[in-house]
Amino acid sequence: MKKLLITAFITVIAFTVNAQTEKSTLLLGGDLTFSSASNGGGGGSTSTFSLSPSMGYFFMKNFAVGGMFNLTSTKGYTDWSIGPIIRGYFTDNTSGKPFAQAGLGFGGVTNGGSSVMFQLKAGYALFLNKSIAVEFAGNLLTRKGQTVFGFGAGFQIHFARK
Repeated sequence: MKKLLITAFITVIAFTVNAQTEKSTLLLGGDLTFSSASNGGGGGSTSTFSLSPSMGYFFMKNFAVGGMFNLTSTKGYTDWSIGPIIRGYFTDNTSGKPFAQAGLGFGGVTNGGSSVMFQLKAGYALFLNKSIAVEFAGNLLTRKGQTVFGFGAGFQIHFARK
């Protein structure tokens, strides 16, 4: 099994050379965020963990549209959402690029209610090679009665379509 995973990883790397943020490139990745949430109405603050996988398609150089799934968990509370994103990169530097992302999510919460979420994210993508980037970003997420600001790290793979 270990050999199969290593072979698959090497194959992905081999087929994705020269991808980065060119038109028609596919984007697959996600991030893990630790946040401190300030609850509305004087409810104090809470530590929160979020997992957010995403995928996208570069419709033009440096700009991608796609979708995301967000799972947020804190003591006694879980929130999930799914929705569209738009992401832009702001230089042609092949070793690293600043980026910004906006997303809108629709989902649910542990008590059975519904949730609408808006996310703004900005950071820096450090490219380890032409296809793989490690990202560091600040994240602002708002949903009914809650605003969450945090910092996180993520991983993105850019697949070139031939």
